[in-house]
Amino acid sequence: MNKTLVLLLSALFYSASAFAQLSMERTDDGILLTEGDKKIAFYKKEAAAMNLDKGRNNYFHPVYLPDGTLITEDAPADHIHHRGIFWAWHQLLIDGEPIGDQWELREFIHDVKSVEFFRVEEGMATLKTIVNWNSPAYEGGEKPFVQERVQVNFYEQRKNYRIIQFEIELKALVENVELGGSDDVKGYGGFSVRANLPADVTFTSDEGVVLPQNEAVEAGNYINMSGSMAQNSRPGGVLIYSANEFETANDWILRSENSMQNAVWPGRKPVALAETEPTVLRYALVLYSGEIKENRVLKTLRKLSWD
Repeated sequence: MNKTLVLLLSALFYSASAFAQLSMERTDDGILLTEGDKKIAFYKKEAAAMNLDKGRNNYFHPVYLPDGTLITEDAPADHIHHRGIFWAWHQLLIDGEPIGDQWELREFIHDVKSVEFFRVEEGMATLKTIVNWNSPAYEGGEKPFVQERVQVNFYEQRKNYRIIQFEIELKALVENVELGGSDDVKGYGGFSVRANLPADVTFTSDEGVVLPQNEAVEAGNYINMSGSMAQNSRPGGVLIYSANEFETANDWILRSENSMQNAVWPGRKPVALAETEPTVLRYALVLYSGEIKENRVLKTLRKLSWD
């Protein structure tokens, strides 16, 4: 299998503030995104030697709050397949037959074909990836069946928060490809965040406090998880925003301990991926230290360009 990674760096650049520099640092197994001397996030493009499976790449960890607090977890003992900020599905089908499990990384390989990093406008850096999905259970792992194209926009820190914007395009490369969430009443799958959670974590959305349930809860187009998440147990949090209009756009799998937080799509019932027009998923994260005014931040999120 071709493991070649093409890394294009259009520019290292300075923001309009002159105090912050959004840049990248290439390492043997990924790309570190920084602003000045602050670490933002690390894109894992290569599987580590201690890897649980060859497919354990194509995700973000570590990810940091603005005060430098490490907020994500990778391979925790309770769910060893969880991995920072990731998107994955249990059900992968071709002609109705299962060919692997991307969520648990069984019979699945992320083949990262290219990574690009560049400046597109003042105060923002962009990371673009192209990743082929392969499975040893399909054509011996040599023929990809889905191509994933992702654009991640990293914005300069605003006061005590930072926005990271994700656009994920999925296109079938062969006929009759379907994907779905867990084949149970929970139906979890899609964009997920495995975060370090304090004992006092609280989830809020449009109508106030949201209580986690075993199954998905309907809670509007965002979830704000907050608590003693910053340095020295100070307030902080992560807001997950769904900029989608599909049926499950307001459905969330939430857990107050030992698990990830999931923006549910498509749910238990698998959906088909087209070979022509890609399926597009859009999300944003707000990472913050201290406290934020949700309405003000949401106003900013709703103004983001998705072109």
